[in-house]
Amino acid sequence: MIVSPLANNWYLGDRPDLGSMNVINKLIKALDVCNPSALPCFAGAKQLMIGSDYSGQHSTSQYEALAFVVSDAGSLRPWLNARSRLRAKHLPNCRRMAFKRLNDRLRAEALPAFLSAADLLHGLLLVVLFDKRIDSIFVPDEDPKAINPKLRPLAKWPAQTEEKLLRICHVMALVLAGLTRQDQHILWVTDQDDIVANVERHALFTEAFGNIASHYLAHTLGHLRIATTASDTGNRDLEDFVAIADIAAGAVCHVLNAYRDSTPQVSRLVVPFPTGMPPKVHSVLNWFSNESPPLLKRLVIAIEPSENSAKLIVKHYAFPGLNAGFGLTLWPSWVSQRSRLV
Repeated sequence: MIVSPLANNWYLGDRPDLGSMNVINKLIKALDVCNPSALPCFAGAKQLMIGSDYSGQHSTSQYEALAFVVSDAGSLRPWLNARSRLRAKHLPNCRRMAFKRLNDRLRAEALPAFLSAADLLHGLLLVVLFDKRIDSIFVPDEDPKAINPKLRPLAKWPAQTEEKLLRICHVMALVLAGLTRQDQHILWVTDQDDIVANVERHALFTEAFGNIASHYLAHTLGHLRIATTASDTGNRDLEDFVAIADIAAGAVCHVLNAYRDSTPQVSRLVVPFPTGMPPKVHSVLNWFSNESPPLLKRLVIAIEPSENSAKLIVKHYAFPGLNAGFGLTLWPSWVSQRSRLV
């Protein structure tokens, strides 16, 4: 009897040259092999829609979070329809949905419907957390300005902003290398953050991403466009798509900071959900821990420092069984070297 191989959805092979990004790659590949429903299949998609937002910049957060929602652009209609209905019912004045604004009564009332609508997306919600004790995840003797002369304007940027740009580019390059297929088109909408605060920075971000992605991708994509939420039509469609990433990043950052404050280190396999969480955090994490396989898959990965070496620790966090009192599951950690810039 011939046993056919698993039809895995993550296609990037082992890439030791990618350092910590390859450890994330192997972690995601292992999840894909163990659980065929852990990741979406985009094999038949003509275009992918990506929204990204970033959280944890405030001084009290232990982590900076990069969040990405990736969806088959051809399957957006159910989400768009549900989004229009919830806005007509709960947000007729076009309020922006954002994690930090969920204390507003109307936004709080809209949150359950907003999250339910997100579950209609066929895709992946990925949150990658970087412990702020790590200055850089990259090999210290590499300079992107020297590697690529077109990136010399980065010399004028604050070091933290440059690091953030490079992290975003590397994570997204990894995602595209793992999930996309030949000739698929990509529309990436990022929050109008400091990395794309003006036309010059937007162009530099696009140049940096193209350079980095070329070292990850083993296949050729179709058209790749990078826009910001400033391109929103006024109906909040792009902003709502990106807000899914923003709300997830904000809630995950909040709950992991709460674990840090309540216990010195999350080291057990399963720990209870912290008490005293704001209602908005509990609502988002309850949605995030949906145990039935939703169309929109969820994945949380953290990069943390090693106690006794310059290596990095890559962790996979999950939030199962929230209603049953189980808050967070920490799967076995992976140790990695730092990444090379290209």
